[in-house]
Amino acid sequence: MPKEWLITAVGRLLRPLFPRRPLPRDPRAIVVLKPCCLGDVILATPALAALNRRFPHAEIDVAVGSWSRAALAGNPRVRTLIDSGRVGQGRYGWRDVWQLAKELRRRQYDLAVTLDRSPVVGLIPWLAGIPHRLGLDSFQRGFAHTVPVPVPSAVRHEAQIYLDCVTAGADFAADEFSFPPEFYPPDTEKIAPWIAAPFVVLHPAGGVNPGMHMPDKRWLPERFAALADRFAAVGWRVLFSGTADDVPLCRQITDRMHAPAEIVAGKLSLAEFGALCRHAALFVGGDTGAMHVAVATGCPTVAIFGPTDPRRYRPFAPPARAKTVWRPWAVPEGGVGQGAAADFSWENGASVDEVWAACAALGSINNE
Repeated sequence: MPKEWLITAVGRLLRPLFPRRPLPRDPRAIVVLKPCCLGDVILATPALAALNRRFPHAEIDVAVGSWSRAALAGNPRVRTLIDSGRVGQGRYGWRDVWQLAKELRRRQYDLAVTLDRSPVVGLIPWLAGIPHRLGLDSFQRGFAHTVPVPVPSAVRHEAQIYLDCVTAGADFAADEFSFPPEFYPPDTEKIAPWIAAPFVVLHPAGGVNPGMHMPDKRWLPERFAALADRFAAVGWRVLFSGTADDVPLCRQITDRMHAPAEIVAGKLSLAEFGALCRHAALFVGGDTGAMHVAVATGCPTVAIFGPTDPRRYRPFAPPARAKTVWRPWAVPEGGVGQGAAADFSWENGASVDEVWAACAALGSINNE
């Protein structure tokens, strides 16, 4: 694509201005840049765990946007969460970049790890005067890193790409699932009224965040309604989750149902939602940050994919704990950064029977 060719050409021109050097053996303080978004930040938590193993004596801070900050609250790998402002989240300018660089400079880090493909985000640690800079190098975007780690052209899961980055040159390998996603919701009595077992959390929303607008990720409301009725028919309590903005969508679904269901959308913080998932018998949702949160809590998960590539974004968990339902579609090889799948339609997407079978395959229900 022309844009990638231009980035590659500019990266090659600038690369000699940023000398490479090996990573320090025992850095004192590390900052990880991962501004956006919720699902991506959760998928970066295996990399944080691996980074902690590689440099056990270092303090690790993370620069993250307010939208995703709660994903790392309580994470024992992280000392401090730094507000990245608007950087990496939709539109932002050089003033935003310089403000973040100044904050990082003030904190005097030995090593920066950039788990973002943006050349501008990758430039921030250099502007901050951080001597060692490890980061992703996609289409020569990582020209400012002292240790650029190439992103493979072959399709690879995002969590594994982040792991490959932080373990480049390490004395241990990060095989698939050796570092699972992590989320640490505190115990809360607020969810007590809803955790009568067994119950399923259905999440019909998603596809909208500061870095993306792709509502086509959402499975059809009538199919969620039919699936929910099946759970109710076998005696399960059905809870619909989401933000306050998702309440109308949830009501649209419950109005189509024959059985009762409860809407918890808009009633829970992200931490409380995670605590709910930790007690749930099952979570069902699309390619969303909420799905990755559910996986990170250990909740059995069924992920419904449509216009995005599950090879990159599926639940990062063994098949015994998570299933993906997807009818293959011609999706962009480079991931969601290249836009949506052309002419996608849920009419040819995952059916209720297919999703129900995936739920049954996790062993929680009878496939009746």
